Amino acid sequence: MISIGQATAQQIVDTVKDVCGYDINYISREGIIIASTDRARISDFHEIGRKAADLKETLEVYENNLYDGTQKGLNIPFVYRGETVGVIGITGEPDEVRRYARLAVRIMRLLLKEREVEASKEWQKAEQSYVVKALMREEQISREFLVPFLEERKLTYQDELRVVVFASGKENSDFTVRQNDLEEQLASFPASFYGFDYPNYHILIIKEETFAEHRARIRELAGPFERIGVGSRRRITRIHESWRAALAALRSGEGTYTEFESLFLELLLTDTSEKTRQAYVAKTLGKLSTKEIKILNVYCQSGMSLKDSAETLYVHKNTLQYQLDRIHAKTGLNPRSFQDCTVFSIALRLYHGMKDRITLENETC
Repeated sequence: MISIGQATAQQIVDTVKDVCGYDINYISREGIIIASTDRARISDFHEIGRKAADLKETLEVYENNLYDGTQKGLNIPFVYRGETVGVIGITGEPDEVRRYARLAVRIMRLLLKEREVEASKEWQKAEQSYVVKALMREEQISREFLVPFLEERKLTYQDELRVVVFASGKENSDFTVRQNDLEEQLASFPASFYGFDYPNYHILIIKEETFAEHRARIRELAGPFERIGVGSRRRITRIHESWRAALAALRSGEGTYTEFESLFLELLLTDTSEKTRQAYVAKTLGKLSTKEIKILNVYCQSGMSLKDSAETLYVHKNTLQYQLDRIHAKTGLNPRSFQDCTVFSIALRLYHGMKDRITLENETC
């Protein structure tokens, strides 16, 4: 049974009055005025409105108060998809308001269709998010459901796909606008579907050929508010592997747009368990303070150059050498040894990729 809420009904009567200038009532099948441009009449019983709904006929009234709660005017049953939804009442001389009857019905039908379209879009988004999250978590989805789901999006089990992860920035005044703009862009890509993983990941699953065609456009979506990580090519049954690769690309710190294939170290580390990576970081960096980790990071990124590192850190070379000696003493690894610096570089890359999920022993020191 189709029903219209008070807010939608009020939108309808206000819209019709803007066009015709007469007071408008929206009357339920039971004869209750649930919305009106004359607010005092809301919740009143409307005898002729109830009768018009029962008879499914337009009824005209030429005198005020001739019937319970009724003023002169026109009362038009509104039928939608073969069902009487309610009655539109136009207050005024019937001969004057009759010409607005069809207009009122047309406006009402348009508003209901618009509401249905929006509801359909929301359902489609919810369904897509469910599928995306289930695939990323390696949950079982029946083939009977997934095959038609993919076919609706011009995809098959045999297609090679990619996961593209969009990580949004912090919420601010234009956060919602940015999210809506991004979702409009994602919805426009053919042979694809997307979902939202709270709090800030939009996940696009896209056919390889479509990705190749639209790579430049996807890259342009990266900016000050979104970072993008692109996963490896996989079929739908192994798409979770592309998801992990996309996260590795996202966390690599290589820039606002990173494709997994462009990385080197991450290719070796992607299949290493989280527990093993955390143990590696703790073993190498666990005794260092946040300040010492920063110093080590600058030193490794400078290619072990004392001069460049000292300039970046705004310290004297001798001060930097002293700090590197302290790091050596704490960890047993010498940053000025190429072999040990490589060990530190790997640890730093892992640390920055899991910084939100690991706490080191002396990190706040």
